[in-house]
Amino acid sequence: MMIPSLLDLDTEQRAAIDLPFHGNHVITGAAGSGKTMMAVYRAWALSTTGRDVSLFTHSNPLHQYLAQFAPDLTEAIKVTTYHRWVRCFWSRHFETDPPSTDEEGFIYDWTEMQRNCIMRGFKSSAHLVIDEGQKLPVAFYQWCRIVGVGVTVCADENQRIGENQSTLSEICRALAVGAAPLVLSENHRNTREIATLASAFRTDARDEVSSPRRVGRTPTILKVPSLNHLLSGVTQYFGAHPNRSIGIICRSTQVLRGIQSALTERKLAKHTQAYASGDRYRDTIDFSTRPIRLVSTANVKGLEFDSVFVPDLDAYTEDPTSVEARLRFLMLCTRAREDLYFAYRGSREPAIVSSIPESLLVRHDA
Repeated sequence: MMIPSLLDLDTEQRAAIDLPFHGNHVITGAAGSGKTMMAVYRAWALSTTGRDVSLFTHSNPLHQYLAQFAPDLTEAIKVTTYHRWVRCFWSRHFETDPPSTDEEGFIYDWTEMQRNCIMRGFKSSAHLVIDEGQKLPVAFYQWCRIVGVGVTVCADENQRIGENQSTLSEICRALAVGAAPLVLSENHRNTREIATLASAFRTDARDEVSSPRRVGRTPTILKVPSLNHLLSGVTQYFGAHPNRSIGIICRSTQVLRGIQSALTERKLAKHTQAYASGDRYRDTIDFSTRPIRLVSTANVKGLEFDSVFVPDLDAYTEDPTSVEARLRFLMLCTRAREDLYFAYRGSREPAIVSSIPESLLVRHDA
C-alpha cells in the first residue's frame, strides 16, 4: 500500500480528514479510493486533540503493515481489530468477558451489553475509526451511540453483506448520522485496464467509479500444465522486476504452503514470505523486505501489491453469477497496482472468467 503525504491528498480525501471532530461520520468509496489511508489520517487527526482513539483494521496483515509503514501516524492511536477491542474494552470496564450468544464467545450479546451499560449509567469518551465498517453488525453501532463512543466509519457497500454485517443505510441509522456519507470517487490504486476488468464483476450498476488516469497492461489469464510451470514464470518475472512487490493470492492455505515450498526449492526463500491465520510459522509479514508475499483470499482485504498472481483459478468452482463470487473477484482484481495474472489448470477455462471479452482479459496457453 502506498501511503500518501498530506500534500498528495485530493479534495475528497482532505474532506474526509477534516470532518467535524464531534459526532459520528460515514465515509464510503470503492476499492482503490483510499478509504484505509483516510481512516489512518482521520484517526491521527482525532488523536491530535487528545482523544482516546482506536483504529479498527480488517485483518492482521493490514494491522502489521500500518504499524510498520505509518508509525508517525499511528503512534498516538491504538491499531487493533474489532474482536480485540471489544474484549479488551469490556474486560477493562466490567472485569469479565463480554456477554455472547455462542460457545466461542465471538458473537456478542449486544442487547445484554446495552442493558449492563444503561443500568450502570456507563458512558465512554472513546472514539473509533473503523475500516471496512460494513463487516460489523448493526447492533454494535447502536451500542456505540448509546454509550457515547464516537465513530467514524469507512465502508464499501459493494461487498457481501451477511447476517452479521451492515449496509451503509443501517450504519447511518444506528449512529444517527444525519448527513449523507462522504463519497471518495477516485481510484488511486489501479491502472485503467485493471479497473475496467474489475468493473465487470461489480454487482450494482449504479456504482459510480472514476476511471483511473494511469494506463498499463491488460490483465492476463494463463492456461498452465502445472503449478510448477506457473512458478517458473513467477521466478522469471521476479528476476525482471526485483523491486516490485508481488502478491500471490491463494484460495487455500494448503496451496499457499505448497507454493512457498516450491519457491524455496527455487532459491527464493529469502525473497518470499507467507501469512496464514492460525499458523505460528506464518503469522508475521515484514513489509520492508521480501517482495514476494503469499496470502489467502481470506486475509488479503485491504492489501495491495504492484503485481498480483492468482495461481489457482480452477479452485473457484462456485456459481459465477452469485453475488459472493463476483465480489470476491472484484476484490482480487483490485489488489493489483500494475500487473494482474490469473492461472488455471485443466482443459476448460473457469466459468467465472469465461464470459470476459478479450478486450479486458488477454488469454495465453503457457
